[in-house]
Amino acid sequence: MKKTLIRGVIAAVLLLVLAVWFFFFRGDTPDAVDVEAANEQLDADLAAAAADDDNAAADGEVDDDAGEATEATPDFDGDVNGRWIVDDEIGDFDFETASGSFAGFRVDEELTIGEVVAVGRSGGVSGSLTIEANQLVAAELTVDMTTIVSNDSRREGAIRGAVGASTHPTATFVLTEPVALPAGLATGETVAVDAVGDLTVNGVTNSTTFTINALVRDDGFGVITGSTNIVFEDFDVTAPSAAIVVSVDDNGIVEFQLIVAKG
Repeated sequence: MKKTLIRGVIAAVLLLVLAVWFFFFRGDTPDAVDVEAANEQLDADLAAAAADDDNAAADGEVDDDAGEATEATPDFDGDVNGRWIVDDEIGDFDFETASGSFAGFRVDEELTIGEVVAVGRSGGVSGSLTIEANQLVAAELTVDMTTIVSNDSRREGAIRGAVGASTHPTATFVLTEPVALPAGLATGETVAVDAVGDLTVNGVTNSTTFTINALVRDDGFGVITGSTNIVFEDFDVTAPSAAIVVSVDDNGIVEFQLIVAKG
């Protein structure tokens, strides 16, 4: 009887430890990228930057960077044709706000005591897009894979190892087919298109189609989100493992959020 009671207590303690581990390990899963949410966050970022500038001016301080985050394209007149540059001044990427420009992935994991979504993202995104005759004719984006962070920091080393960040520190996407853009883009409407290009991860390149949502604001900023599903094996990526991980899907979603301005 006593041994049975002890076993029961041990089992209960183990279950409690596993439950605590599960809730601690899983982190807070950020939402998938969404163009409307990104647009609202951009409003918040611009308002915060304007408030900081006002406070600095009231204190008589001169900041060389003041106004950079709030400076819209001055001559924007609704013409979307031209070269658009990924903005690296607005916002400061983190998982709580999903602010600014970033790219990353999300994949389902099964742990010993439940399912979670592992998310990795990098705020190190650069590149440009070119629109001519209302067609997207060029796009080149580069992502710094060495700066990937996760919604659980303990995954980060394994993630960077899995994508070969030490030997292939950048991932790229290069458009290979022109994309016809709906007329509504020039009037502030959110539009959806598919973009075909070469995605390179871990030094391996595959043709990939991204589903894109985009809008152009009155202040001249563009907000773009995109996602696609990839099979990790196609890029020689092996999902990392750990004692608590039962399985990781062999495929996942690559996603990005861009704030752009004509330049």
